Amino acid sequence: MKTKKLNDVYMKEVKEKKIFKTYDEKLRSYITIKYVSKMADECTTFINGRKVTILDKNYAVLEYTPVNLNYNVRAFINDKGKILEYYFDVIDKINIIDDDIYYDDLYLDVIYHTKNANGCCGYITLSDEKELIDAYKNKDISKKQFDMAYNVALNLMDELRNRNNKFVKRGNKDYLKYMKGL
Repeated sequence: MKTKKLNDVYMKEVKEKKIFKTYDEKLRSYITIKYVSKMADECTTFINGRKVTILDKNYAVLEYTPVNLNYNVRAFINDKGKILEYYFDVIDKINIIDDDIYYDDLYLDVIYHTKNANGCCGYITLSDEKELIDAYKNKDISKKQFDMAYNVALNLMDELRNRNNKFVKRGNKDYLKYMKGL
């Protein structure tokens, strides 16, 4: 299993950033905004056959780390405040150490690409199944963790298809609310 530090995830190309973090009791989730002011190089990915920049100067990552769910979600937001994609890491648990958030990543990821990124529609992909299977075969995770990862991913994809994931439904409202504090 991989342990990731929240403030380091997707930040290796970032040269300067501002970070805001709070806890929302109603959501039972930490909310983190990583606003990028300087990049070494833009981060791009291919979405629906088009090369799309998902992180660059004046972009942000809005991150939700719920304490009661087995996933962490990042919303990649462009310089116009539009959400390009939601990236869900399936996780085992979170840990708070010295005000830093860490999570135990269970390899499997669910990605929801928005219309803002691909120009036509939103769609969902499941990623890193091979990593999950290899981790189980190599005894890095238990059978219980393996099964949980798939169940969490399947439930997430169902929520996304039915448009009822509570974090996606929030859109960029938390980004707009908390960006004023940066």
